[in-house]
Amino acid sequence: MTPLRTLTESASELGKEAKESVEQLGRSTGRKLDEARQETGAALHTAACSVRKTGRQGSDAIGDLATSAADRLDATASYVEDRDLHDALAGLRRFGRRHLTGSLVAAAAVGFLAGTVLSRAAHSRRTDP
Repeated sequence: MTPLRTLTESASELGKEAKESVEQLGRSTGRKLDEARQETGAALHTAACSVRKTGRQGSDAIGDLATSAADRLDATASYVEDRDLHDALAGLRRFGRRHLTGSLVAAAAVGFLAGTVLSRAAHSRRTDP
């Protein structure tokens, strides 16, 4: 086998492995985001119940404030629970358009970190027997 062909096949294999790693990372991240979203929603609903209970034990003014705060917590919890990864990505796109410079800096940082991780993974595969 020629060195060029060997190099081409190695690069192709590394590309496939990198693609699989990125896809697996995406799936794993999506699952973790969904879990965090559900846990956050549940915690906000619990906080809303606690605020209502505490508010009922105080004066009427505090009760009204507590009820209002609890309603907002419930609304926030419902918002978090009802939004999925697609909605989050759409929100990120809108944010990116409004804050272009910051988004570009963040994208560069994420790209750098991803490149570093993939480079280290490729290096460790080459050094493993």
